[in-house]
Amino acid sequence: MRAIVLSRSTDIEEIESLLDTLRIKVVKEYVQKKDPHPTSYFGPGKIEEISEEVGQIDPDMIVINDRLKPSQHHFLEMKFQKECVDRTGVILRIFAEHAYTPEAIAQVQLARLRYEQPFLREWIHKAKSGERPGFLAGGAYATDVYYEHAKSHMRRIESRLEELSRKREVKRSRRHEEGFTLISLAGYTNAGKSALMNALCSSEVEVSSQLFSSLSTTTRRVKGVKGKVLAVDTVGFIKDLPTDLIDAFKSTIEEVLFADLILLVFDASEDDDSIRSKLTTSLDILLPRIGDGEIMVIGAKVDKIDQPRRLEVEKLVKDLVVPREIVMSSSSSGLGLDAIRDKISKAQGHTYGLEAALPLTDASYSLLSKLHNVAEVSHHIEDGLLRAEIWCSPTEVDKVRNWLLAAGAKLLSDGIQGGSPPIGVPLETQGPP
Repeated sequence: MRAIVLSRSTDIEEIESLLDTLRIKVVKEYVQKKDPHPTSYFGPGKIEEISEEVGQIDPDMIVINDRLKPSQHHFLEMKFQKECVDRTGVILRIFAEHAYTPEAIAQVQLARLRYEQPFLREWIHKAKSGERPGFLAGGAYATDVYYEHAKSHMRRIESRLEELSRKREVKRSRRHEEGFTLISLAGYTNAGKSALMNALCSSEVEVSSQLFSSLSTTTRRVKGVKGKVLAVDTVGFIKDLPTDLIDAFKSTIEEVLFADLILLVFDASEDDDSIRSKLTTSLDILLPRIGDGEIMVIGAKVDKIDQPRRLEVEKLVKDLVVPREIVMSSSSSGLGLDAIRDKISKAQGHTYGLEAALPLTDASYSLLSKLHNVAEVSHHIEDGLLRAEIWCSPTEVDKVRNWLLAAGAKLLSDGIQGGSPPIGVPLETQGPP
C-alpha cells in the first residue's frame, strides 16, 4: 500500500516506522508548521494544493501525523475521496495485526471501538443534516446501526476484561503467597525489553525491530537469582498514546503497576533528543500510576556505542531520572546483567537470616522444599546434621521459625534485619530477633 503523510512537524521518522510496520510505503510528505485548522487540519490553500497532487499520485490512503477531530476527519475524507487515517488509527492497526491472545484481541477491539465512537457521531450528524454519509463505506442506515452495535459490543468487552483483570489479581496474589517476586519490564516500544527478558530468563521471547511486536504479557522465571523471581514483558509505550488506548490495555499495564520492581528500559544507542523524549513519555505514563513503586532505569543496546558516548548518555539520563538507579547494559554481550540481578535480589526483601541444624530425615528435606516457597535456602551436611541457611522477609520470619522448631530443628543463629548473613554466630551473642 502507498500513503501520503500530512504532518505539522518535520519529525516524521516515527510515523514512517509505524507505517513500515504495516508494510505501507510513504510516497510523499507534506509539512505545514501551523496550528491545525479547525475544519481542514491544514490551511485551505494547502489542502487545495495537496488535492490536485493526490489525483496524480493516487495513494491508497492519507495519513495524518496527529490526532484528528471528527469534523476534520469527515472533511478530509470528503475532500480527497481517500481513506484518511490519523496517528491513533495507525497505532490501532498495528495493535490489531499483533494481537494473538484472546485478551489482546479483546483489548484492541475495545480501543478501536472507543476511538471510532466520536467519528461515528460526526458521520451520523452529517448524514442527518443532509451531507453525504458513509463512514466505513456504509450508508446512513448502516452507520447508525453500526454505532448502536458498537456501544453494546463495548459493554460486553469491558465486562469480559474486568473479569480477566480480577483473575490476574487472584493470580498475582497467589504468586506472592507462594513467595514469588514479580519484576516487570517497561519502556518505549522497541527499546529492547524482549531482548533483556531473554537475557535474564534464558528464554526465547520474540525480538523484532517492528514497533509493538509484543502486545500480550509474557512471564518467565529469572535465572541466576536465588529465590523465586518472575519477569513480565509488557506492551511498549509510545508518544501521544491516547487515554482510551491506555485504559483498554489496563489489565496488561497492571502487570507493570503491581510489580515489586520495574525495569524501565530505554535504547541507549539513540540520539539525545530521542532518549530524552522517549524516557519522558514512559515516565509520564508510569509515575502517576505507580506511586512509590520502585524503578530501576536500564540503558539497553550499549554495545552499539563507544565508552565516551556511554558516559554522555548516562549523565543525560541521570538528570532525567534522579534519584533512581541507572544501569547501562547489553543483552547480547551480557554487560550490566549482574548489576540488574543484584537489584532484583534486593527487591525480594529477604533481609532476615537464620541458620538451623536439622536431623537427616526425609521430613527435614520436605521442610526445605516447603521453605523454598517463601525464602532463599542453602544447605549442607556437617557432623551428621543438615545445616540450613535461610533468608526470608521480616514478615515471614515467625512462620519460618515455627516451621523449623516444629520439625525439631536447633536454631544456631537467628539473624537481624539487613546486612550480610550472620551464619555461625551463636544465638546468645545476638540481640533479640
